[in-house]
Amino acid sequence: MAMREELIEREIEDIIGLRERREKDSELYKIANEVFDKTTKETLSYLHRRGKLKALFGVVSTGKEANVFAGVDAEGNRVAVKIYRTYTTEFRRIWEYLAADPRVGYLPKDMRKLVFVWTRREFKNLQRAIKYAVRAPEPLTFNNNVLVMEFIGDDAPAPRLKDVERELEVRDFEELYDFTIGVIERLWKRGDMVHGDLSEYNILLWDVPVVIDWSQATVRRNRMSVELLERDLRNVITYFSRKGVPVEDYNEKLRELLER
Repeated sequence: MAMREELIEREIEDIIGLRERREKDSELYKIANEVFDKTTKETLSYLHRRGKLKALFGVVSTGKEANVFAGVDAEGNRVAVKIYRTYTTEFRRIWEYLAADPRVGYLPKDMRKLVFVWTRREFKNLQRAIKYAVRAPEPLTFNNNVLVMEFIGDDAPAPRLKDVERELEVRDFEELYDFTIGVIERLWKRGDMVHGDLSEYNILLWDVPVVIDWSQATVRRNRMSVELLERDLRNVITYFSRKGVPVEDYNEKLRELLER
């Protein structure tokens, strides 16, 4: 057991580059040391041995629920690695979302295993979104609390709409509004699905806009789906209205979607 744990620790050092750089004061090391519990280390080690993850290079985003890292796989392809915390203060929210989703069966009482279900659900949500022609990061693989996805960006991650909004003109916002409303419509009408957290924080501006963070997404059969649709629609219409875009009436648009 001790030898196995030592091997995993060495692999983690390889993954975050400590054996070469010894940058124990780096942001990557600090966050890794904070969120890489035993389960996470074992999972990263497993993905490393399978060639799905060779190294992590930096932190893309941090949050209460998960952190996203930039990395590469064994073939040198850029990847984004989302690592959910196995113990989180978001337990009640995660449980409520999973309990309402008809695609999810038995829910484990153990928080760690519940997070595993949450991770698998986001992987499936990404697959479903792409199937219905919504631009989202391609899901590559997952295991336990780790989700490996397509990296959106070049050397640096693509910026969020919120991060560059001051650089945009009204016509840019008009195009982005049409894109975002189109996402809501395609998901609801064709995919029987809703994102549930669509906002300027979850749209990346790249060659085409890319919608991220699909952890809350669910299907129309979910008893919470209309509430989530209302949230998405209200967020989008309110945001783009403030940017000077001639938007549709919220109540009329909601009625139009619910009638189909």
